[in-house]
Amino acid sequence: MKPFTRNLGWKIASVGAACVMWLMISGARELTTSITVPVQYRNIPKNLEISSDMMEQVHLILRGPSPLLSRLSHNEMPLIVDLSDVRTPGQRTFTLDSRNVNLPAGVTLERAVPAQLQIRLETRISRDVPVKPQFENIPEGMQVVSAEVNPAKLTVVGPQSRVRHIQEVLTDAVDLRILDAKGNAASSAYSGDAQVNFTTSPAVTVHVKLAPK
Repeated sequence: MKPFTRNLGWKIASVGAACVMWLMISGARELTTSITVPVQYRNIPKNLEISSDMMEQVHLILRGPSPLLSRLSHNEMPLIVDLSDVRTPGQRTFTLDSRNVNLPAGVTLERAVPAQLQIRLETRISRDVPVKPQFENIPEGMQVVSAEVNPAKLTVVGPQSRVRHIQEVLTDAVDLRILDAKGNAASSAYSGDAQVNFTTSPAVTVHVKLAPK
């Protein structure tokens, strides 16, 4: 009997608290509410990339006891889109239902808005592209006679159609008033496409030679 009677007071209190909570929830008025949740895309195959615009949030219409719904409205509960069954490039439509979200017992999903997500997946490729410098604040009476970027090329990676569209990447505008004694300035390259990334740091050094006009 000892294991059962050990901390008996705490056990009785726990059971009592659980019963009170159950009575509160079961007796609470059932309501319908809408909450906005973030969308998470999981298990994207390594050889594929999402090339379409990705929806970041959806609205969920939920029904359940008011205490549970109140807690959910303050909870960062994601809606999961699982791509583990995707094997090849192409367009895919995902219907959103209760399997996409982890709801507590007693709360049901009436519908998601939108009810479906459609995404396009493409083969993931990489490509070396030249880095082109940009300038600003050229000193009066001077002109740029040469400019070298180090590294001269960077590797970009992303969905096939988007990567092939990129012929070059540009640097942030280099302020020619603040070159160092050797004519160098630090800058950063920008891909121009939110779904195309660099495989290494986009930081570059630009060496500029100025001469009178």
